[in-house]
Amino acid sequence: MTEPGTYRYHLPIGSADVEEVAARLWAAGALGVLEHPDELVAWFPDAQAPVPPGGFWAFEPDRDWQAAWKATIHPVRAGSFIVVPTWRVDEHAEQAGETTVVLDPGRAFGSGHHATTAMCLKALDDLELYGRRVVDVGCGSGILSVAAALRGARVVAVDVDPDAVTVTAHNAARNGVCVDARLGSIEQVRTPADVVVANIVTDVLVELAPALVARTAGTLVLGGIASERSEEVTAALRATGADLDLPPPDYREGWACLRARRPRAADARTVRQAEAP
Repeated sequence: MTEPGTYRYHLPIGSADVEEVAARLWAAGALGVLEHPDELVAWFPDAQAPVPPGGFWAFEPDRDWQAAWKATIHPVRAGSFIVVPTWRVDEHAEQAGETTVVLDPGRAFGSGHHATTAMCLKALDDLELYGRRVVDVGCGSGILSVAAALRGARVVAVDVDPDAVTVTAHNAARNGVCVDARLGSIEQVRTPADVVVANIVTDVLVELAPALVARTAGTLVLGGIASERSEEVTAALRATGADLDLPPPDYREGWACLRARRPRAADARTVRQAEAP
């Protein structure tokens, strides 16, 4: 008689686009996906799932896999933001100067533990957001959208994954903020925003660079970039011909976060051009 249980698939990620790989694991029928700094671990009912190559399988005797996954997720800090999973809210006491983001990532990417998300959160923490218009491209769990809204921003969040749009709306509601979550990508946004943040895969950032810059009237924050490809994204931004201040990227655990800033004169021209008939 076969022992009841599930199968773990361990997949090294290195500098791979984690969001895309995690999405492929969910699409293959994963019961749960856990992010580690150097690998993704996914649970499946059997070892026949069409998973991305390069990993290995391990049998795990039957247990409450969801409870086991939740036990590994702890509050994480990025600047003065602290991300607290819904199942640990009762254990958390907010300290002076903190902004607490209560989050259940569901089937969407973004628990705050991955370096790409943490760096984007820190970038938002460094900005004045109150009363500003923020666009979150590839919102995933809505972590960046909710964080900005908690700081008083007016937020539009877009994602091509319907699950992400739903999870973002739910996470906004549980934090008591309003986020305009839309299905689609940057084309859903017509008016330039004070802040545009996109924590998505490198290839998509390069492809969307002209549209992202065109929708930015202030600061553009880009995450999800493998460190060795940061210059590729910087080149794509420069190729738009826009007047941008491009300081050196921030780096952490093999990932890069880029910040681009339009000088004030360029801000005004961008808004006028976008509002022209």
